[in-house]
Amino acid sequence: MISIENMTINISSSSTVLSELLDTVDSAVVRDELVNMLRIISEDKRFIDQTVVIPDDCGQYGFVQGEFNLPELLYFLADMLE
Repeated sequence: MISIENMTINISSSSTVLSELLDTVDSAVVRDELVNMLRIISEDKRFIDQTVVIPDDCGQYGFVQGEFNLPELLYFLADMLE
């Protein structure tokens, strides 16, 4: 069983440690880990019936305005990254 609580991901481009770590890891490995994490989170029962509202000004980033089911959106994003 996997329990995910209070997860926060902070990415700072000013960190030399992070830059050095990412330089040594194959980008495919990082992408695969992100895909797996999104799929695991999408299956968390706490997110059932949760929705995400995407405003109309997000079209410039390739998103369509509307209200979306959060688990389905996370799984879709994982599929797109894969």
